[in-house]
Amino acid sequence: MTTLVTTAALIQALISLGVAGFQIAVLSGAPWGEYTLGGQNPGKLPGQLRIAAAVSAIVMLAQCGHYLAQAGILTPALSPGQNTIVNWFWFGFAVLGLIVNSISRSKKERNLWVPVLLVSAICTLIVALNV
Repeated sequence: MTTLVTTAALIQALISLGVAGFQIAVLSGAPWGEYTLGGQNPGKLPGQLRIAAAVSAIVMLAQCGHYLAQAGILTPALSPGQNTIVNWFWFGFAVLGLIVNSISRSKKERNLWVPVLLVSAICTLIVALNV
């Protein structure tokens, strides 16, 4: 694996871990509702939306593990063919997140997540094209 791909995988793993940390904080009651889920809930998220934060945290931790495997830090759990599919899935996931957050009515949400998701889309594309 090239240094560029390894670096992109490590950056994506860090992004995933950071997003998981954000979601865990929101789940735990951090008053950051304006930065997630369309920004419609200033302050702490209501109970049902905290479930979405919990699911998101789990998904992002799984993504972190995947990209740590792509970087050679963890042992891959997938066959090469499955790995290719998952790499393209995560790229699509990043692009979809970028689109959704770009059209959010919440300026705070857009300002926080659009740059993060732009870097995420670039990193996931680099990995998907080169692994």
